[in-house]
Amino acid sequence: MEHSSISTGDTLEMSLSGKFTFADNRSFQPALEGIGNRLYKRVVINLKEVSFIDSAALGILLLIRDRCDKHSTQLLIKNPLGQVKQMFEVSRFSELFTISND
Repeated sequence: MEHSSISTGDTLEMSLSGKFTFADNRSFQPALEGIGNRLYKRVVINLKEVSFIDSAALGILLLIRDRCDKHSTQLLIKNPLGQVKQMFEVSRFSELFTISND
């Protein structure tokens, strides 16, 4: 998986692409630490370019959600498509996250 992050004021926007799997766990550690160490009021994760997501990656998103909740940070998931959208529906993640399709 490839990812990029842009910090603008109190917002962190992460754009992901490719396959999002357990192997990507370590690459998200800096983002998790950043949510706790910085005073982001909003975190946006754009999944538009993610072609595949596994259950471990869903767990990573839950960790991010928990960290955001702990620090009163709003979390927005953007543009889950295809298999990613199906995984969100099957796992009922659409009930656990605020999701935007733009």
